[in-house]
Amino acid sequence: MVSTTKRIAGVLLVIAGAAACASPQGKADKAIAAADSALQAVSADAQAYVPAQYKTLSDELAAARTDVEAKQYADASTKAAEVSTKVAELPAAIEAAKTQLAASWQTMADSLPGMVQAIQTKVDELSKMRRLPAGMDKAKVDAAKASLAEMTTSWTQAMDAYKGGKMAEAVNLATGLKSKAGETMATLGMKK
Repeated sequence: MVSTTKRIAGVLLVIAGAAACASPQGKADKAIAAADSALQAVSADAQAYVPAQYKTLSDELAAARTDVEAKQYADASTKAAEVSTKVAELPAAIEAAKTQLAASWQTMADSLPGMVQAIQTKVDELSKMRRLPAGMDKAKVDAAKASLAEMTTSWTQAMDAYKGGKMAEAVNLATGLKSKAGETMATLGMKK
């Protein structure tokens, strides 16, 4: 008798579940779950390569959940469907961002070591002089030395990020390094 009651309860749960999916709330919940699942499937790459798009989609999904709480099921379903459509476009955006970052990294990797070496050579040359050229003083040379040490550390961090597969971080570090190198070269009176 207990097993028959359990079977009936199980059948009722299945029927209730099917009815819930057929209801406007059930449809909205199902659409949100599908959109959330699709977004989570690409979340790691999306957060790394297209963080603004990922945040926008996460916010739109949260808005759909808020609509469900406000019993605006049609709006929730529409928003969730839009998120699903936009999530389907993310892989192409991620690949484009990866390609762009790889190109930026290659440009930086080709030019930055040479810039840093040129700064090192100039600092070594100035450090050996008894009398500095006009417009140059010990403070500028010392600042360039400190900047050179920072650049060396930044380049090591950028290389580590690159080797660790953190391309966006590597490019950001290299971009900052390039800016710092440009400033240092200008301080030393060097041409870029």
